[in-house]
Amino acid sequence: MPGVRKRGEEIREFILANITDNKNIAALTSQQYAISLPAVYKHIDRLVLENQIIKKDGNFFLQSKQYKYVYDNNKTLSEDVVWEKDIKKHFSGVPKNVWNIWVYGFMEMFNNALEHSKGKKIRVVVEENKLFTCIFISDDGIGIFKNIKLNFNLLDEKDALLELEKGKRTTDTAKHSGQGIFFTSKIFDNFMIFSNGITFDSKPEKKHQINTNAVKFSTLVYMRLEKNSFKKIRDVFDEYSTESPGDFDKTIVPVRMANTNDLVSRSQARRILGGLELFKDVILDFSGIEDIGQAFSDEIFRVFPKMYPSTSITAKNANENVQFMINRAINTKL
Repeated sequence: MPGVRKRGEEIREFILANITDNKNIAALTSQQYAISLPAVYKHIDRLVLENQIIKKDGNFFLQSKQYKYVYDNNKTLSEDVVWEKDIKKHFSGVPKNVWNIWVYGFMEMFNNALEHSKGKKIRVVVEENKLFTCIFISDDGIGIFKNIKLNFNLLDEKDALLELEKGKRTTDTAKHSGQGIFFTSKIFDNFMIFSNGITFDSKPEKKHQINTNAVKFSTLVYMRLEKNSFKKIRDVFDEYSTESPGDFDKTIVPVRMANTNDLVSRSQARRILGGLELFKDVILDFSGIEDIGQAFSDEIFRVFPKMYPSTSITAKNANENVQFMINRAINTKL
């Protein structure tokens, strides 16, 4: 019987861990454990009775609690006071590494809304269930992508997505290093920003969806982390350091974030390269890119290295066509 009990607990833990991102959780569980659908529904019914999941509109969801806070964005408001007064109580009892991540992420994102949004109100929603906690931070300001577009003279708000992926890009260099959003987006299990119909998703491969219709906003930041996560802030910082731990001198830029279908011109290359001279090690990720033009490749892999010899720029995940153009640029002798 102990083995049967352990297997039952394992099945229910699987249901809880996967129910949020899978509408057909019963079929998924049936396939995972090679058991019948009626057997799966017995486990689901038990979780419903234990008030761990609920059924709504024919689908099952983790039972969550939600806490809402609204603040006037004025000179007396500060992220540390908000954390102490309202937010930190939701994380009592979590492991130290999880606590540290939430302190860092909340402080950075609330301060971002405070100092960059130009809005009048900042709203925070804390949502928690058995497995993870989410925080939504929204404001009624100018909109983050519009703000970046204006400050960097970009062609389109969608071009702001690439700037966020680079790191060290900020609309207020006197007060900010540009690292806040970059590292926060890497630390959490899920990190998303919504503004003016555009979505920045740090982990699009996870296909995680949230409901953004519940509140009106110009910018909405979403962070999610498992309560028992093993992640550590130091590990993420070290991943983007080449020599001294904690030095932010390395970045990985997904070229697919460039807001264009054809990467052929020098001007397109320069937009991708903007600000990358601040790093020692730049890796361009060509995943999903089928072809690049000669001028585009030449600007990145021949011209840029000559202008900024202290910055190493390399490519990864380049297909045969892309790698051919890269090699051609590198080997060009003028």
